[in-house]
Amino acid sequence: MDGWLVTVAIKEDGDDDDDEHRHITYAVAVADQRKAVKLALKDSGAKAAMVNCPLEDGMLQTLGLEPGELIVVHDDEIDPITVRPRRD
Repeated sequence: MDGWLVTVAIKEDGDDDDDEHRHITYAVAVADQRKAVKLALKDSGAKAAMVNCPLEDGMLQTLGLEPGELIVVHDDEIDPITVRPRRD
């Protein structure tokens, strides 16, 4: 099994003139890069995506991914080092 790192860009809510985007990077356990992009776009609701690099079987196993699954490995809205609870 091989896969891909895919980054999507999501336009932030706010002023229409504001070009702020949030970026999310997924590890996708699908060998076909077009299908990997489609899965990441579907999961995120984004309109744009970029394939970063291929992932080997061992990397996907380390992440605990089965064929056809995906996982967020980076979301620039959430700092994985200093994660704090968000209030409603």
